[in-house]
Amino acid sequence: MKKRKNILCGIVFIFFIVGALNLNKPILAQISSSGLALSIKVDDSDKVQNGHIICSLDNGYGLCASPFATEMYGVVTDNPAAALEYEDKTDVKLVITSGTAVVKVTAANGNIKKGSLITTSTNPGVGQLADKNGYVLGTALESYEPANPTDIGEINVAINIHPAASISGARSDLLTVLREGISAPLFEPLASLRYILAALILLMAFVLGFAYFGRVSKTGVEAIGRNPLAGRMIQTSVMLHVIITAVIIIVGFAMAYVILIL
Repeated sequence: MKKRKNILCGIVFIFFIVGALNLNKPILAQISSSGLALSIKVDDSDKVQNGHIICSLDNGYGLCASPFATEMYGVVTDNPAAALEYEDKTDVKLVITSGTAVVKVTAANGNIKKGSLITTSTNPGVGQLADKNGYVLGTALESYEPANPTDIGEINVAINIHPAASISGARSDLLTVLREGISAPLFEPLASLRYILAALILLMAFVLGFAYFGRVSKTGVEAIGRNPLAGRMIQTSVMLHVIITAVIIIVGFAMAYVILIL
């Protein structure tokens, strides 16, 4: 009994010594994605690499090649936490649609800060900084600020594909925002409310403007018929009301623009 107790104490002592010796050594871990990856057939799979962004195209799946692509599907990963694979592995890649993954990015659209939204770019399969409203891939978990903006690097991104409607940029305009809204098939509740409210304000501005103009024009024509000598004064009054109509419509556009970009 005493012999067993001594052996047990010796084993515990050895583990304690080994742990103390390795306490200050760095722990090395391989970066891997979190979340479930699905195996899908991808066009030109020999050109598709770990970290490339995949889009759902008309003829299947392939590399995204346009900014703010609404067809975004996920990110290729070679080392997922879990995966569902098909038996037929011809032209198949593992793609993660949610969770965390390493993504290839470029700083061509601006340096990426931790917390920045990432979207697609014209560089096939490569992400970039999202600087305006539109579909985004997710949120950057680390910064990327290369000396050469065209260099392609890799960062960890929290994948959450959705339309972002809270980004404003210098290049944004009302028509661009409306076009992006129409192209997005699904919206978050807040984004939907903003687009609906902006559309209602535009509609009301046009209706009120043209209704006001029609009533003033009719009144002006009748007044000229009753008193031809006052024609010049009546014409001036009608022109003034035309300007007021234009102001009403412009104010409607301005209010809709502010609602969409804020």
